[in-house]
Amino acid sequence: MNLRLKRPAIAALLIAAGGWGAFMVFGWKLAAAIAHRFEGVLGRVANGKFDDPVSFVHGRLAEAMALATLVFALIAVTRWIWIWLGTRRSLSPLRGLIAGVVVFAFLNMVAWAAGHTVLFWALFYDKTQIDNFAQYHIKRTLMDEVGGKRRAILLGSSQTNRSIDEVLMNQEIGGKIWTTELTQPGARGFDLLTLSRDIPLGKGDIVICYLSEIMFAGSGNGIVVASFMNFSEVPDAFQLGGWRYLPGDAVRSGLLGRALPLYRYRESLSNRVLGWSISHLDQQRFDQSLESDLEAQAKRRAPDLRLDEASGFEEKAFSRMAGELADKGCTLVVISGDNHPAMRRYGNPEVIQHLEHFLTDLAKKHPRNFVLLHGSEFFMPTDSDFADLVHFNDEAQRRFTLKLADYLSRFHADSAR
Repeated sequence: MNLRLKRPAIAALLIAAGGWGAFMVFGWKLAAAIAHRFEGVLGRVANGKFDDPVSFVHGRLAEAMALATLVFALIAVTRWIWIWLGTRRSLSPLRGLIAGVVVFAFLNMVAWAAGHTVLFWALFYDKTQIDNFAQYHIKRTLMDEVGGKRRAILLGSSQTNRSIDEVLMNQEIGGKIWTTELTQPGARGFDLLTLSRDIPLGKGDIVICYLSEIMFAGSGNGIVVASFMNFSEVPDAFQLGGWRYLPGDAVRSGLLGRALPLYRYRESLSNRVLGWSISHLDQQRFDQSLESDLEAQAKRRAPDLRLDEASGFEEKAFSRMAGELADKGCTLVVISGDNHPAMRRYGNPEVIQHLEHFLTDLAKKHPRNFVLLHGSEFFMPTDSDFADLVHFNDEAQRRFTLKLADYLSRFHADSAR
């Protein structure tokens, strides 16, 4: 390395080392000072996502340091490559092209690293127009900062989300069990297998899934596959006989996104740049097209829930997830829940019976790591408890959450004996 490059490299190393040294010595003190200064703001921001403001601030400072170091290093490397290319006559004509490819690769490296930080995803946070993908990554990252207590992870579709309130759970039992909601709308059995592998789960974690017959007998929409599918799930899709049931465009988006983080984050970037209303125009049109009469909706939609090879694929994927969670030492709590009573009136009763047999068999297969509950054990919902055909309204969600918190408190006490 010539002198022209050696001196800046040494200077960069000294700056980075000095910054990290200062952070190691003063990081926690600085975090405590910031947490104290902005105590009120952090309390409002927390909203059930974290319980220790000092750890939260320290984690964000560490993320800022790591990202700054990475960007600083990549800029230095890019400059070195640019200068080096200029000294090679054979490569000089391609200097701009090669540098462009290098910069593109480095931008994806930065995006990948940023995607593992709360700082990055906080840019896409909106309390009303929720970006589920961004919310997921914020909460997933904060999971690792929970210390001194057991973790409960809400995993499932929007039905899990609308049945259980994580904020209320943490208000009730957060001192013993900290709850994190990592659901994704439209998730089915294979989607949950994909998500469970993406979440840093460990021994002692409680994974809670509220589901109904829609989880398996309903049709998938590809949302989770397009955002989360990894190359490791490709063999599963073939082995479980479900490759042809996965939307091709969603699979391509999911796998390409794993290779190119900038592509994977495109929808969150669109939400921020274009606005939520424009990027979700199709969903808004679909919602507006639905009948306001829930009885009429149920009469049309309930017969679509059926048992076939596609539902079998979703069940096999869910079963594989249950086995993998058991191997990790996690406890999977499955709550066989309810849809609007009209769905049961017009649906095929064999679908309900099959779900009960399937879940009962899974509980027998994993007696130490699988707990099967029924939503009706907490309360029997009526028409007035639903906001639509599958989701509880706010009051029903609160009632159910309080019952579940009480159950988990007793479950935790029994398992600790």
